[in-house]
Amino acid sequence: MLRAYFGVFLLIAFSITNGVSAAMNSTNYQINFDSINSGGTDFSSSTNFQMSDTLGEQGTGYTSSTNYVLHAGYRQYDEQIDPPTLEFILGAQENDTQTAYTAFSIAGKTVTVADASDFASGTRIGVVENQGLAESFVVGRVIDVTGLVLTVDKWDGMTGTITESPSGGNDFVYRLEGHTIAFGTIDTLGAAGIVHTEVSTNAANGYTLQIQSDGYLEADPTHRINDVADGTVTAGSNEYGARVYGTTATSTGYDFPVTTSYLDIQKSTTTAVADRVGMIYKVSMDYTVAAGNYQQTVAYLLTPNF
Repeated sequence: MLRAYFGVFLLIAFSITNGVSAAMNSTNYQINFDSINSGGTDFSSSTNFQMSDTLGEQGTGYTSSTNYVLHAGYRQYDEQIDPPTLEFILGAQENDTQTAYTAFSIAGKTVTVADASDFASGTRIGVVENQGLAESFVVGRVIDVTGLVLTVDKWDGMTGTITESPSGGNDFVYRLEGHTIAFGTIDTLGAAGIVHTEVSTNAANGYTLQIQSDGYLEADPTHRINDVADGTVTAGSNEYGARVYGTTATSTGYDFPVTTSYLDIQKSTTTAVADRVGMIYKVSMDYTVAAGNYQQTVAYLLTPNF
């Protein structure tokens, strides 16, 4: 029995609501905000940090009354206009929600399932074709359920590979709301499980999403699944790895090892609204692998770019 357990790091989104601002202007000029102070620099930066600073202001900060809100100070205007937000959603394949599908459309953003009882508006789902190490899949967020037809906001993942005519037998839809992938009992054909990641931020320079594991996929230090080394997890081999697909996916085009070193899997250099990536974890075994409960924890780290 091989199982992989996934841990998650979440960053809380910050927002500021309610406020007013004022500006001075004339026929030819406008001063959006002014300040009497003793110094400061609009943009100070180093390799890893960026700072906007002001020195010597008096009476700064936030105050309010029944009818007014005041953000006093030169930098308070920055907070009022552009509060920082960083949001992250992660969901893994829930095996007990597996249901077959009979029709699928990329352009129409729909999939027709055999049983819609596990799905509702807002649910993240994964559509898997030819389940296994060579499977094709896409992920999306359900925005409507009408009978057996699920409509999503958009499809992300292997949109150029998955076909619109399920071949039957091993084509399924899963809810992607869990945080554990259970590979189950593994044979020489191997097994796979999918997750989705979704990032939204107003950071001007975007974000970077990384993964890091706590070690090998192993039952104990002497019984482990080898990290994939040749870019492909192959059936009948003792190998384990992952691959990502999507517009903002990085480290693409090969199966990579999931190690204790941080690895970029998703990145943007601009603001983002529901940037979504599909990720597949793959495991295979040969006759040398001992029976056991093989586990690994994977942490996801999201940071804004400065």
